[in-house]
Amino acid sequence: MKKRQIRRNKYKFKIVFFILVGLIFLLGIGMFLFHINGTTVDNKNKEKETSLTTTSKKSSSGKPVIYPTIYITGSSGGLTPPNWIVDRILPIKNLPADKSLGIISNIKKNYDLTVEGEVLKDNEYPLIEFGTGEGTGSGELYSKGLQKAINYLTERYDIPWINMVGYSSGGTGAIYYMIDTVNNPKFPPVKKFVSLDGEYNEGTKLQYGETLTNVLASGPWLKTEMYKYIEDNYEKVSPKTEMMFLEGDFDTQNQTDSAIPWADSFSVYHLFKNNGNDITATLYPTKTSHSNAPKNELAVKYIKNFIYNTP
Repeated sequence: MKKRQIRRNKYKFKIVFFILVGLIFLLGIGMFLFHINGTTVDNKNKEKETSLTTTSKKSSSGKPVIYPTIYITGSSGGLTPPNWIVDRILPIKNLPADKSLGIISNIKKNYDLTVEGEVLKDNEYPLIEFGTGEGTGSGELYSKGLQKAINYLTERYDIPWINMVGYSSGGTGAIYYMIDTVNNPKFPPVKKFVSLDGEYNEGTKLQYGETLTNVLASGPWLKTEMYKYIEDNYEKVSPKTEMMFLEGDFDTQNQTDSAIPWADSFSVYHLFKNNGNDITATLYPTKTSHSNAPKNELAVKYIKNFIYNTP
């Protein structure tokens, strides 16, 4: 009896032992599979996080993207002339574009900036007015002031390119700026440039026997320091910049807009033609003198169509 009981107990013990071993084995497999699956899910999540982070770095610096047009004042230094142009250009129907900032870079005070206004979120093509504070006709001073202003903008926005509209001495400043910043990657390229009654040869008239045809073909006979700087450096300007030179036909007999002779406004035309720029020179009829050119509806229409491809 005792021997049978012992055999039964051994048999039960074996059954319990094998059951326990089986459970432990199954539990081990389950934990192993759970561990593998858990790691895979976690890695997928990490991969997604890494992918999103990488895309974010490549796609954007976090700054809004804008394509501004800078309207540059004349030798008065104030923002009134560019403001006249901007008010007449608006509205622009085919682009999210509107008036935004007024920037003064004071050439008498270390080019310190005074900025008014704001670029609204949906204003992708802002119209920005620029002045020098104190009056000047110096292309060098304009250029330094513009560089300070563009630095201010690029610190806050991603700017793939800009347009420039230079009135009177503001045209001088725009050309000097393009020359001076050509090798500096901090400054966005200039896509389009408009010269409105611009000055490039310090108001020099036609010389005796010289014609406007001569000037357009090969430049002026009498060359000032202002003109020589452009002549010596024009090839630095990108040939991809599209250009339009406008000059008012205010006094046909004397070939002047009352302040800037046609021979001056068109004096650099041949340089950029030789440079390969897509360039036009246009005399627009006007009853308003040089000082009121930014109010001229026809001139503004030319600018609007050229910059924004809209009448």
